[in-house]
Order: sequence, then C-alpha cells, then structure tokens
Amino acid sequence: MTVPPATHPAWRLERRPHGRLDFIAADGAVHADVDVLRAFPVSAPAGPVAVVGDNDAELVWIESLDAVAPELRRLIEEELGKREFLPTIERILTVSDGEPAEWSVLTDRGPHRFTVGHADDILRLPDGGAAITDTFGLRYTIPSIARLDGRSRRFFERAE
Repeated sequence: MTVPPATHPAWRLERRPHGRLDFIAADGAVHADVDVLRAFPVSAPAGPVAVVGDNDAELVWIESLDAVAPELRRLIEEELGKREFLPTIERILTVSDGEPAEWSVLTDRGPHRFTVGHADDILRLPDGGAAITDTFGLRYTIPSIARLDGRSRRFFERAE
C-alpha cells in the first residue's frame, strides 16, 4: 500500500508505553511491535520507508516521507533515529588481516571494535565518503576518506 501525497492514510501508527510501535490497519487490525525500515538508508535517506510486522511482512510502503502528515512523519523519523545507529569514524586504529576483519576505530561516539565480514561490506560513496556495515548489520560512516589521517587511510584502503 503506497501513501499518496498530501493525504492522511487509512492506517496509523501508535507508540505503546514500552516504546515500540503498533500498526493499526484501515480495518482496525492491530499489528504489535512493528519495525520501520528505510529502503535505501545511504543513497536515499528521505526516500522509501517500509513498515514491517511479523516475519518481515510488509504492512505499508511509503514512497516518500513528504507524503505523510507531519505528526506521522515525526513518529516515523523518531523510530528511524532510534534504529539507525550511525557513528562517524574519525580514525581507524587497527584492521586485522583477512576476512572477516576486526576493526578498532575512534568515532564521534567513542571507541568501537567491530567485525566486517568481507570487502563487499565496505562501500565507497560518490561524495568521497564511505559506509561500512559490520557483521551485526550496524553501519558506520566516514564522511571523507581523503580527510582521514594517513595511517587511517592506509588501513581503509588495505581493507577494501
């Protein structure tokens, strides 16, 4: 189901006291503890969003967050913000040889250690940055590879 622009959907989301969201369908059916996921978090952060329930069943597809009412958009963006832990790597301290590789980094949220399964989990972005996904699906970002210190750049290029 796609939400048309400038209309209120026949469905709604409600935050429960424990913090999770419920999806209430047009027919009144309640789907508890749903997840809100961006389709293309790196390349289209304002783009398509899916609300999924049990067994990853898609309940609704939202082509653009601009297409929903401000209150609903705020709720969706709050949920995405909680879900999308995206620390910025400021320095790469070490990267082990081989695959999977153990990374030790300094981020804007402090030091982190994580494992990268293989080089395909390291994505160079068109703007000169990079996105790295660890084996748990958490993403890290590097805004500018060129701005990293020399040692960090060498670790990054060796890991690719």
